[in-house]
Amino acid sequence: MKRKIWFYVLEVLIILIITIYLAVTKVIPEYQNSTGSSERFFQSKNYETGIEVNVVTGPSFFLVINSENEVTNIFIENEKAGAIANQEIEGKKVNKAIPEIFQKLIEANLIDNQVINIVNYNDQAVYRKVISLVQQSLEKQSKTAQIIESNSTLQDKAKSLNMEEQEDSQILWRLYLNSTEIIDGLPKSTTSTTHVSINKENASVYADTIYQKLVTYMMNANVQNQEKNDMTMPIQYIPGNNDNSVYASSTSWYYIKDYKVYAEITIKGESSYTFCYMGSSANKKEGICS
Repeated sequence: MKRKIWFYVLEVLIILIITIYLAVTKVIPEYQNSTGSSERFFQSKNYETGIEVNVVTGPSFFLVINSENEVTNIFIENEKAGAIANQEIEGKKVNKAIPEIFQKLIEANLIDNQVINIVNYNDQAVYRKVISLVQQSLEKQSKTAQIIESNSTLQDKAKSLNMEEQEDSQILWRLYLNSTEIIDGLPKSTTSTTHVSINKENASVYADTIYQKLVTYMMNANVQNQEKNDMTMPIQYIPGNNDNSVYASSTSWYYIKDYKVYAEITIKGESSYTFCYMGSSANKKEGICS
């Protein structure tokens, strides 16, 4: 009897190891490749220091910088900062990312004779480097601006936005969610919009993509349980394709129970296609969840 119990325990452990391996090697990379650079999921392990740039009457954004001095995430804080959203700046070292950011802002006529507030959230050495790079970028483009330097904390940032979150990771995650909402609301370029013809086959692929992103969200945010009506990560905000032109319908839903995602995802074209996921992509069926 004991031998049989240990056999079942070993079997469960093997399944868990395989699941984690697939998530790390397949789900997360597929998710990262399917989103714009500014919409990839934030991971708290990437945060070593933060720097906020607020151009008075202009763009405002928050830079997440890791221990390797790479800008891993750009959290957009207003629509004017949309000029640097999804521009493949993330992942670059500070000495390359900062000039690129300000080059794009200058090209968009968003900086000239303005006051720029630059706020340091942790590492003073990185902050001084960023200040120097900003000044060099402005001088190179013959632009003038008054730079105001200051220091703050993530807790102060949360208070200024009336956030309930208190822990650093929670505050950063909320900034990420706010950023994705702003990016989703940005006007789409008329030259890049394309009509997507949806049939059952590609609707199934789009639904799988959305489901995988939900799994990645659960893992990154370490969500054990989440109610169906929880709006922390609305399923309707998650794109199902690279062009961000296919989304789940308003009737779609999901919930998380014991680190498993249960979802009903409907993709609408000329017809509607619905898929049910009972805790994993392997347990998927066509039609509504019964």
